[in-house]
Amino acid sequence: MQEPELKLVAPPESGSALRKFAVAGLIMIAIAVAVFFLNPRKTAEVSITKAEPFAPHTEFKAAPAGQMHILGTAPAAEDDLYVVATVRITDKLRLPLFLNGYTASLLNPDGTQLNGTAIAPRDLARLEETFPALIPMAQHPLDDKTPVAPAETREGTIVFQFPGLTAAAWSGRKSANLTINLTHQAPQTVDFPAH
Repeated sequence: MQEPELKLVAPPESGSALRKFAVAGLIMIAIAVAVFFLNPRKTAEVSITKAEPFAPHTEFKAAPAGQMHILGTAPAAEDDLYVVATVRITDKLRLPLFLNGYTASLLNPDGTQLNGTAIAPRDLARLEETFPALIPMAQHPLDDKTPVAPAETREGTIVFQFPGLTAAAWSGRKSANLTINLTHQAPQTVDFPAH
C-alpha cells in the first residue's frame, strides 16, 4: 500500500508589490505632512518696537594750564549718532535661543552703507555718565547672557553707535536693519521702523 503524498499549500498572496509600495508611500507622505505642520517654520519672531536717535555734539577743548599740551593742536569736536532700539524677540522653537551679538546697518540714499557698533551692556554705564540723556532711553538693556526659553518673549534695548552720522542723515536714510546673531541658529534680521 502506498502512502498518500503530503501536499502543502501556501496561502494566496494578499496583494501585489505595487500595492505595498503605494501604502508605504502614503504612510511616508503622512509623516512628512505631520512633521511640516507640527514643527515651527520660524526660529524667532523679532520686531523693533521703537528706535530713538540721540545725536550729541561733543567738543574737546585745549588742555588747561599745567597739563601736558601738544603745541599746534586746536580744540576738536565730534558728532556721533546713537540709536536706541527697543527690541522684542519671541522664541518659536522648542529649544532655547542663545543671543550672540547684534549688528545694525544703514543704507544712505546715495547707496553707501554704514555699519553701527552695538554698545555692550557693561559699557552702558560709562556712556550714560558721559551722556545722561541716554539713561531714560536705555532703561532695560537686552541681556545676551541669558537664553530665551521656548515660547518666551523678551524685550529690551540695544544701543548702536554710528560714528560721524547726524540725526538728519538717520532720518533721511533709505533703509536700516538690525541683525541678531544666534548660537546654533541662523541670524535674524529685521528692518528699523520708518522715520
